Amino acid sequence: MGVPLRTPGIAVSNVLDSSHSAMSKASPRAHGVPTHRGRGWVHSSHEPSAPTTWTPTTPDSSWVSGPGAAAAFLPAAPRATTGSRQALCLWLPTFELRLELVRSPELDSTSVALLAPGESTRRTIWQVSERAYDAGVRPGQLVSQAVSLCTSLTLLEPDPAHYDAAVDTMLEVLGDITPILEPAGHGRVFLGMDGLGRLFGSPHRQVDRVLRSLFRVFPAPLVAATRAGWAPGKFGAWVAAASAQPGEPVLLFEQNLIRFLARCPVSTLPVDPLVVERLERLDIRTLGALARFPEPSLVAQFGEDGRNALAWSTGRRIDPVRPWHRPRPIRVSLEFAMPVGLTETLHGALDRLVERALSRPARRGRSVTGVRLGAHLEGGGSWFVETVLREPTSVRERIAAPLRAKMAIAPPPKAVVTLLLELTHFGAPSAQTGLFDRKDESGREAGGHELAQGDVPPSLRDAVKELKLRLGDSPLYRVVEIDPWSRIPERRHALLSFDP
Repeated sequence: MGVPLRTPGIAVSNVLDSSHSAMSKASPRAHGVPTHRGRGWVHSSHEPSAPTTWTPTTPDSSWVSGPGAAAAFLPAAPRATTGSRQALCLWLPTFELRLELVRSPELDSTSVALLAPGESTRRTIWQVSERAYDAGVRPGQLVSQAVSLCTSLTLLEPDPAHYDAAVDTMLEVLGDITPILEPAGHGRVFLGMDGLGRLFGSPHRQVDRVLRSLFRVFPAPLVAATRAGWAPGKFGAWVAAASAQPGEPVLLFEQNLIRFLARCPVSTLPVDPLVVERLERLDIRTLGALARFPEPSLVAQFGEDGRNALAWSTGRRIDPVRPWHRPRPIRVSLEFAMPVGLTETLHGALDRLVERALSRPARRGRSVTGVRLGAHLEGGGSWFVETVLREPTSVRERIAAPLRAKMAIAPPPKAVVTLLLELTHFGAPSAQTGLFDRKDESGREAGGHELAQGDVPPSLRDAVKELKLRLGDSPLYRVVEIDPWSRIPERRHALLSFDP
């Protein structure tokens, strides 16, 4: 199904404000989110206390998927001292599907599913509506299985450019309240709340001020369905948000944090899912039961995940909200006169875009480590692939080759109208040798050198390194003389692994 085209980075308030009733059924029980029925945010004049029981909004309280979700709870650098200890977590389940229903409100009363991005041959379901969930459609199912369960299912192609635009707009609005923001996947963001009491008052007023600011860019049903959790550290804030209901933010304080965590299931831990599965098989289902085990026993069974799980369950580990550095990518684009679907034409356009991006003044003196390729598609929608380069480089072919490989695995689903390229991450300064200032000999010229003396051409070193990355070890060998006067041929020479 075609959807209106949106350019990454633009404001989406005009699009979102055009709908007043969409997304009433975009919160499926597949993510455990009860449908909002017009209930507004609760205001009170006293400080709310933490709930005494765990009321999960998801069957398994799984973590939000998306860029940055896995890195939200990684340990910070040893020298990192900045951050906010008091955290506010805003979580909007099925964020992408809700945005699609805002643009197409006529689908609000039908069974809708959003396809997973980045797949070509075996397409799977990413997010589903409540009606589709009632029909048996589940996230992660193959499209053939989902359609067989629900013949009236409407499948939507993902539009990453539109989702990124919505996230950027939301972060800009929240940045007016606190400078400490840390996004963790689409639909979830952590805010540092230290020092905001003098500006906005009590914690409840702070949460209310943050949610009210979202009405500037999102419609009321979307904001009202947002879960909010206020607690010391990101883990406590996330667990509070996961247990919250629409219109009822959960606020945790130091004195009741441990008691609240003790009633939470172990599936809330940001550890390997296999660790959670093993804990549940051992009948350890709550963080309180996990906290009764000694640390050496957990480390012996689960390694560092066991140590971290115990620290989170007992409240000893408080992850501060770290200031988020918003990268300034270098963007270039190429618009085609007619929609293009030929791979060779897209490869040629990619080479031109890489050359244009490398020639930008903002790139000079820096190497490239991360790159993203996208496209606006015919009839609406967008497509994106991204990659992290193995080594920082400013060579066109080394930047374009990984993108061609990504394009071969997950090609654009429709013809391309505009091709986009973003240089997202940069490395140390790189110096390019002049065309007529060649100091290194090529492999052909250095072919007669004695490799045993260490004179290995740079081209051969690069080839061996590439083979090791692909195969795990070097498949090349060199011939070494052992006993050239031996009467047995096998004793005259030997093969030694060549790994310069």
